This record gives sequence, structure tokens and C-alpha cells, in this order.
Amino acid sequence: MGTSDGGGAGRGAADAAGGGDRPPGRVMAYLASTRNLVGAGAGLVGVALAFTGVLGPLWPLAVVALYAAGALAAPPERVRLAADAVGRTPRELRRDLERLAQTVERNRSRLPGDAAEAFERLSGRLADLLELGSDLEADPETAYELERVVRTDLPEAVEAYLNLPWWFDAGRRAGGGGSAAEELRAQLALLEASVGTAAERLLDAHSRRQRDHTTYLRERERSTSPAPKGPPGAGPSAPHPETPTDDAPLQGPEPTG
Repeated sequence: MGTSDGGGAGRGAADAAGGGDRPPGRVMAYLASTRNLVGAGAGLVGVALAFTGVLGPLWPLAVVALYAAGALAAPPERVRLAADAVGRTPRELRRDLERLAQTVERNRSRLPGDAAEAFERLSGRLADLLELGSDLEADPETAYELERVVRTDLPEAVEAYLNLPWWFDAGRRAGGGGSAAEELRAQLALLEASVGTAAERLLDAHSRRQRDHTTYLRERERSTSPAPKGPPGAGPSAPHPETPTDDAPLQGPEPTG
């Protein structure tokens, strides 16, 4: 928005008016954008004034200035990111998250630096959790929580910030209210905490299943192992000849004649 705290919108307008090296797709997108159309309209007004002689010999500079002023005054393009949670699979959610990250990267200059970094951390953790497809299938509650973050909560937080006019945010801060950047930071922090709790629950269950499988393998190995054998060649032990047994009574010495 208008200042370094809130205002990627002003910087984005300046970048749009100043041009620069852009990929062909971004060039075409800018040519069809509201900023370019408003700036072009203001420039045409300057050309018309030049034909009437109002602007004098410096009319080219005046036309450029009018174009830049129109582009800066135009509202930014509205961003639509949020979507309803509709029971998508982890693979589909990973694709949704990738598209969201690409859109945020294209608008990175309009976001506060620390908010952009928080988004990267959060999207990275979400991507890691969505790789655990079988674990998510076993835990529908956590799967739904992650889907809601990817499809609704995180897109809405970024969308609301990008679509708020910079002049409105500047006026609210001038009146002592909180800035849009502060709201975005708070929302991202809350989402990080929520995803962290879901990650602990999901990974604890994953570790528990891993330990259970180790226990199962040990029990199976113990049950299928043969009984230990004695040394080779050893037969059943026989009683010592001088040792009386339970079957034979004790006898004294034979009497002499």
C-alpha cells in the first residue's frame, strides 16, 4: 500500500509505469490491465492538449507525466485466490498450493517482506504434509484442516491484503487504526500455529504406526525362529552309574561267607 509498511500497491504502480524487463506473458497482462488503460487515457488527454497548444514545446514530457499519474491513480488489479473446500485429494491440493504460490510470487512486491517470508514458510510446511497421502487418508479431520488452509484461509488472507486500496489503508493508519500489513502478519502467524498443531498430530500418528510395525516385525521374527540346539554330536544325557535313581532301591554290601 502507500508506505513501506502496508504498501505494495504504490510500488507495484510505479513498477508498472516504469516498465522494465518483463516476460512476454506479464507484458500482455500489463497491457490489458486497469493501470495501463487509465494511464493511456490520461496520456491521450495530454496529446489532445498538445494539439491545442496548451502544453507548449514540452508536451512529450507532459504526456508521459499524465500517463504515469493515471497509472498510479488507478486501483490495482483485483486478485481472486480463495476457493471452497470440496474434498480434494492431497495431490490436487499440492497443485492448488503451487498455483497459489505462483500468484503470490507474481505479487511479491506488493507484500511486506516479512509477510512474504511467512507465506513461504507456511506453504513449504503444507507441501511437506501433503506428501503424506496415506497418513492423511487415515486422518480425515487433519486432511480437512489442511484443505481448508490451502483452499480458503491462506488465499483469503493474501487476497484481502492485495485488494485493499492503499489510500484506504493509509487513511486508517493515519487515524490510529491498525494497518493491513499488521492484519496480514497476524493472520499468517495464526495459520502457522494451526498448521503446526495439525503437523504434530499427523506426524505423531505416523511415528506411532512406525513403532507398531517395528514391534510387529520383532514378534514375528521371535515366533518363527527355531528352538536353540545343543552342540553337535551330543546325545541325551545318561545317569551316572554310581548315582542311584528313583527306579532302583538302595542296596547295602553283600554279606560274606
